Amino acid sequence: MVKKKGLGRGLDALIPQNIIESTNSDSIIEIELSKIIRREDQPRTNFEKDKIKELANSIKEYGVISPIIVRKSNEDYEIIAGERRYLASVEAKLDKIPAIVKEMDDKEVAEVSLIENIQRENLNAVEEAIAYKNLIEKYDLTQKELSDKLSKSRSYITNTIRLLTLDEESLEHLKKGDITSSQARSLLSIDDLKKRKLLLNKLLDKKTNVREIERSSKDEDPFLEDLQNRFLEKFATKVRIKPKRKGGKIEIEYLSNEDLERIMEILEI
Repeated sequence: MVKKKGLGRGLDALIPQNIIESTNSDSIIEIELSKIIRREDQPRTNFEKDKIKELANSIKEYGVISPIIVRKSNEDYEIIAGERRYLASVEAKLDKIPAIVKEMDDKEVAEVSLIENIQRENLNAVEEAIAYKNLIEKYDLTQKELSDKLSKSRSYITNTIRLLTLDEESLEHLKKGDITSSQARSLLSIDDLKKRKLLLNKLLDKKTNVREIERSSKDEDPFLEDLQNRFLEKFATKVRIKPKRKGGKIEIEYLSNEDLERIMEILEI
């Protein structure tokens, strides 16, 4: 009997409850590993070899506790959820693995795979940002639609995708976990790449912290600093106030046409 495992509200909404809760052997089949294929657009690209070996050892002793979820693809089966269990089963040299076969279109498969990884905290910040961006662009989703599906705020989606505008070096350190998402967002607020590089090195050497980076990136005028923070809270994106001798200008950053429409909605334009 397969042990039922909670999949979270987001995944429940995409996979019918009777399939999730079923422990009937007719709903779960044994599929040869040689007939299972991995998705090319799997959001998670980094699987720690040590963790896979640990899971493989557990599988050798106890078997695969929860079935993977797949869909038919010609004569093979494509993984929807459970790629880590599949890789560990290959490592354990199993012939077959328990699976639930589902009928899903490409959009549903991408959503379920992303939700599973997010709920298990399997994705690094860069993988998560890329997955959000791909879903929005490939399936013409709005950030609001995606935030509803994933139970994430729209500002969280926006700010996560913004991480992809970081320079290559900072992105690589974020991907490796050398810096946190919060630290990366602080670096992103620094437009001068030389200054950002300097502060990134200090951060990596643990000579500074997020607040110091944020302070170094802000305008010296406390009034403008306060205004820019209030704009940031309102629009969930970077806003620059550039005063001149007479008047000045306000620059609002946006990432895509959809993001621009979101800002226009806030402005009621």
